[in-house]
Amino acid sequence: MVTGITGLLGRYLLETGDENTVVHGISRGGWPQSLSEECQTHEVDLTDLDAVTRILDQVKPDAIVHAAAEGRVDIVEANPHEYRPLNVLASADLAILAESRGIQYVFISSNAVFGGNGSCYSDNGQLDPVNQYGILKAEAERAVLHSNPQALVIRPLLMYGWPMPEQRLNPVVGWINQLRKGEHISVVDDVWNEPLAAWDCARAIWSGLEVGATGPINVSGGVRMSLYEFALLTSSVFELDSNLVVPISSESLPEMAPRPKDTTFDLVRLTTELGIEPDDPTRGLRRLRETETSIRITNT
Repeated sequence: MVTGITGLLGRYLLETGDENTVVHGISRGGWPQSLSEECQTHEVDLTDLDAVTRILDQVKPDAIVHAAAEGRVDIVEANPHEYRPLNVLASADLAILAESRGIQYVFISSNAVFGGNGSCYSDNGQLDPVNQYGILKAEAERAVLHSNPQALVIRPLLMYGWPMPEQRLNPVVGWINQLRKGEHISVVDDVWNEPLAAWDCARAIWSGLEVGATGPINVSGGVRMSLYEFALLTSSVFELDSNLVVPISSESLPEMAPRPKDTTFDLVRLTTELGIEPDDPTRGLRRLRETETSIRITNT
């Protein structure tokens, strides 16, 4: 069972999963038309514990992948208390329900639990978030693992991929759309991370479930670059005008919530325990271009 199935990660969980796996998607609604052909869908408010309990007892899943959250950092920053029930309490409630029923549980966290101080973060590194979204994710991680020590916590870092129709865009797809229209894009040149192809995050989740992994695992594309460098690479791979990519400082965006400045991950558990060698950004973007018009992405 997958919560937040309509999101970017939900799409690639469907596309990289085993054909014999039956997926039940949980969301508050707004299903893309094609989704009903890919999985069985259920409209459930995850903050309604009684409703969540009923759907679990109805579906009786072997595993829960909890990918639902309010992920718009600036919106959460403005009113964190409004989003705590979904981002924290629902995550902990699902962990408790899964533990009591012997269901494998995967909680999708974020690199935002780290402050991005330039050091290489290990899977068990100290959490030091710099914005309200990261604070809620860190609280959720602690609550999940406290109530369900067998839970797996996956921390993706700047995921990109093709979203489902009419769903929220990730930065890469937004850049591509604007550049194809001949529009300038302003991208900060003082924030560094390791862009992650969404299909690799999905593969890590399936692998984690298969081997019974527990605890936190960092997931990234393994190559550090600034957002500006990543935007330039995107324009190059998609053969778009790189002169339209304009570097700016994050200080020129005072209305935005703080972001982790420099985040790199130790990927030991990802590569050894889960056996995942993620696509670096160049390979990932090339694959993204190759799969733009395809229906499914192969699980390789």
